[in-house]
Amino acid sequence: MSFLGKIFNKGPKPIIAKSHEGNLDSLRANRAGPQSPGAVKKPDVFYVTASVELGNTTTKCIVMATNLNTSECYLLNKTVKMTRDIRPPKPNEEVFGKTVWGIELSKEAVAFLKQDKVIAKTLEPNFCHAKSYLFNPDKKDDRNKYFISGSSNLTEAGIGLKHTNNIELNIAETGNNNQYKELVVWFDSLWARPQAHKEKTLVSPDGTKTKIDFKQYLINEIERIFIKYTPRELYYKVLFELFGNQLLETENDPDFNRQIGRLENSVVYNTLYEFQKKGVLSLIRMLQKYNGAILADAVGLGKTWSALAVIKFFQLQGREVLLLCPKKLEHNWRRYLKHQDSRFEKDQFDFFLRFHTDMHEDRLEKYIDRADKFFTNDKPKLIVIDESHNLRNDKSSRYKFLLERILKENDDVKILLLSATPINNSLNDIRNQFKLLVQGDVGGYEETLGIRNLNYTFRTAQKVFNEWREEPSPRISDFIKKLPANFFTLTDSLIVARTRKMIEGQQTGLTFPVKTKPLNLFVTPSQLGNFESFEELFDHFPPMLSGYQPSFYLEDEEEKDVLHDERQRDRFLVKMMYILMVKRLESSWYSFYSTVEKIKDHHQNALDKIKAYQEGKANSKLNEKDENLFDDDDLQNDYEELTLGKKRKINLSDIDASGNLENFKKDLKKDLDALDNLFINLQKFENKIDKETLRPGNLNSADDKLQTLIAEINKKRATGENNGNAKVVIFTVYRDTAQYLFDQLKSRGFDKLAMVSGSGSQTSDSDEETKNFEPILERFAPYTKLFMEKEWDFQTPKKGLEAYHEWISWVAQNHPKTYAKVQQPIDILIATDALSEGQNLQDADMVINYDIHWNPVRIIQRLGRIDRLGSPNKKIFGINFWPSNNINSYLNLQGRIEQRMAAMKLAGAEVDEKFSDTFQEMIHDESLDQRMKNRMMEQMQVTFDDLDGNDTFGFDDLSLERYRQDLLEEFNKDKAKYLRMPKGIYTGFKADTSVCAENGLIALLGYPARPAKSPQHEYKVFDLIYINKQGKLVLLNQKDVLDALTHHKDKDRFVPDAVDKGDDAAIQELVSTIKAWLNSQASEEQVQEDGTTKKVMGTEAKDLLSKLRKGDKDALSRVKQNVKVDEKFQLDNFDLITWFLVSV
Repeated sequence: MSFLGKIFNKGPKPIIAKSHEGNLDSLRANRAGPQSPGAVKKPDVFYVTASVELGNTTTKCIVMATNLNTSECYLLNKTVKMTRDIRPPKPNEEVFGKTVWGIELSKEAVAFLKQDKVIAKTLEPNFCHAKSYLFNPDKKDDRNKYFISGSSNLTEAGIGLKHTNNIELNIAETGNNNQYKELVVWFDSLWARPQAHKEKTLVSPDGTKTKIDFKQYLINEIERIFIKYTPRELYYKVLFELFGNQLLETENDPDFNRQIGRLENSVVYNTLYEFQKKGVLSLIRMLQKYNGAILADAVGLGKTWSALAVIKFFQLQGREVLLLCPKKLEHNWRRYLKHQDSRFEKDQFDFFLRFHTDMHEDRLEKYIDRADKFFTNDKPKLIVIDESHNLRNDKSSRYKFLLERILKENDDVKILLLSATPINNSLNDIRNQFKLLVQGDVGGYEETLGIRNLNYTFRTAQKVFNEWREEPSPRISDFIKKLPANFFTLTDSLIVARTRKMIEGQQTGLTFPVKTKPLNLFVTPSQLGNFESFEELFDHFPPMLSGYQPSFYLEDEEEKDVLHDERQRDRFLVKMMYILMVKRLESSWYSFYSTVEKIKDHHQNALDKIKAYQEGKANSKLNEKDENLFDDDDLQNDYEELTLGKKRKINLSDIDASGNLENFKKDLKKDLDALDNLFINLQKFENKIDKETLRPGNLNSADDKLQTLIAEINKKRATGENNGNAKVVIFTVYRDTAQYLFDQLKSRGFDKLAMVSGSGSQTSDSDEETKNFEPILERFAPYTKLFMEKEWDFQTPKKGLEAYHEWISWVAQNHPKTYAKVQQPIDILIATDALSEGQNLQDADMVINYDIHWNPVRIIQRLGRIDRLGSPNKKIFGINFWPSNNINSYLNLQGRIEQRMAAMKLAGAEVDEKFSDTFQEMIHDESLDQRMKNRMMEQMQVTFDDLDGNDTFGFDDLSLERYRQDLLEEFNKDKAKYLRMPKGIYTGFKADTSVCAENGLIALLGYPARPAKSPQHEYKVFDLIYINKQGKLVLLNQKDVLDALTHHKDKDRFVPDAVDKGDDAAIQELVSTIKAWLNSQASEEQVQEDGTTKKVMGTEAKDLLSKLRKGDKDALSRVKQNVKVDEKFQLDNFDLITWFLVSV
């Protein structure tokens, strides 16, 4: 019976001593001594007595027999039981050993040892294996002297309180006889030996030795049992039990530690914060074990430098490094290569840089920095993919090229992905990233993680994901608990993802700026020509955009499937065009104006060709779609995938043959009428704006949005926040909006101004346009880009801005070119989303979103340029420009696009609303996604804080890595403390009801229970549960329970006195709680229609069956062990490792 079983079992009471059974017949037969010759044998007469001694601590029942012929006495039977098992204690009577967890008994032992008259010694270096217990009371009565000697230890098993498989032999005798005297002499000789010491030698892991008073050592060890542990201590105890072996395994790996030692000498590693170092070590372990890992930290937590430290580690191992990133982030990585004077110059980074768009044979062939163009030589490699979410579509040509032509061609390759935190579309997006880690092999994790098929695992998870997102108010915890176990195993094993809140809770001294409440401005031009509102303008959009869907005017002929696919593609393109028009109108009237002009020209071109065809009957092909329309827009990727390899030029003669040429012409004219109307009104507005700029310094404008922007810039300058910081970043989606703002602000008297986009950049003090925007950023953010990110021979004890100002004086003397940049500051930076990723612009303290990106993740990324660790600003500010008069009308506007599409009827063609598989998947993901984005949009009005936090589903929700890293820091401080902690210890806290809503227990149970004398026992399964008083689960998954413990770990200890004192009723309630949960795992009771109850499969059995259906490796292993579920969930089979009493 386990200790837990002994505690909870309500069977027979424990017996602490019992003699062998005897009877008079055996005594008569076995009486010693031969018969004398001629002696007359007398019959043996025995006098039998029974006595009962009822004491404070024990009850003894003794049966004795005395041979009246010889006066010899025999013990027939002796039973000793604890007093509390016979009767309850009397008033004010203390009962020795009354305890549930052994605590009161331990206190008695410590109190005994602390007496001055108690002396303890230990034998060193000898080991005393003998067990002998000598009793010599003060009373001079020899009958009170006795000994026990034999093989039993003074343990629960040794004294019969716990089952053991050992066969023990002990003898006990009372009286001052020869055996007793010999044992006393033996003991005295041991006590007097020079090897008997009052101090114990302790040997630390590094081999150093220290001495401690042996009695104090015993006291310390026993006291650990009844220490009143805090929630914080037992929080780390839980983490140690769950993850400690992984840390110890790494700690005991000399090769790994030697390699890490080399990394610890690098500049980049020593520049990292502690949380970043922990993340780097985790990533390295993952890459070593699984050949792949994903770093998905939130914006502003320094993914670039963490990735550089990982690169350094594998560079030291001799691996060739390839880094893939978006083209716009080229300088972000190139500046760290050797010979660039970065602050990591001493690390001599050497990697090959390629872009996502280079994943094509022709483009890679153009590079001349290596002969092996496709990186397929025999060298071991590390491939780092920045912004890997951009390569999430496994059907795209880039993805296929990377997989087939590079990854699969390498035998020894490790892959590190750097990805955005939120997951907004489909789990298939991350499935495809995981497939990159195993070079496309869907069975690549079967051996290491027991996942037989990645596609099946994600298909199952995606179904749960879709159902979850359909809920009115989906909670992330509800989704996590429904996920297949092997899915969470996969993500937890390969992802490092931390949010700002996580690391703020783990490490002190981290300085983030305070994010103020965002300012929301609902502004659009009040008069655009004759149009008086945003909505009115939308209502005058062209009705069909027929010039972009000519396939609808073809006749249904032999290639029906091809035509159907073409029509669906055109239909989807038209929807994209409407979205584009709305987004550009939201951005600025000028961006919309330029787009209308391009669309009008496209339709006019088609109409002109029809007229030419009808006049001369010369066959003509319609132009391809205008790809430039989607520049700067996220729709560009969709457009490329839509048209790649599927373009089909349509002959006007084919439309004519179908009898629909006139219908096509008629629809084009309708569209052109609408487009002309829009264009003329916008042209009028343009003339009005041009006249405004003729007057120097004119800060008033008919463009209400522009005028509001000017007012906010001036207001910012007047407030003097953050020591008069004037720097502001104005973000827009589109290059033409950025150009418009730059030109307008410059013409109205603003200086120290710059515009940056992917296609070109400008400053207000130069007429030249440049592709290289890094010098502009250095002038805008010299504290970050020059002082912090470059290597200098400058030293100062000062920190932050004080050090920066001292550095300026130093560069004035030593680096005149750098000083010139500092003396030509830029204060207003207008940028497209070319700067929304991977840039540190924390010199600024304000971000203005001149347009609201339809993907709120982009807003997170924009704000992340200034919301960064180590910002010199105490507070940061955000302004959002909205296109409608309130958020609801804005969100409704997006829905009106769908209505327009549904109502559209094209002449001569029946519209089939059933999309092909590809399109249906895109539409389904989009509709599910829109509600999630809308929630984030609504939240943006109130706060920026949680856009990437609790209500946004991200990689961090799929990993327990933060807990391993949290443990690592504590483990390094006091590893011995957690190694020494006994089992069964407990604490409690008063709960925050928003996190822990019910009274109950949080318990960590280990299975199977540790057998006696098995110090190296490893549990196969841990159950971390939060249950209410009825044994029902309150939180349904381990991550939620860990989150709850994290939330409460710094609370004061709160445990009711009744529990601490071992009150029977209080303890029985806890017993019932645990039992109820165990029973529910084995079986559940189901109420039938007639009111009767029926036992059905329990939680554990259902879970096992579900996993078997999915081919789960661990589940199959458990079935082979042939352990029945109801047999497993018995008290004796579990150890209660630690527990928390939750009080609401």
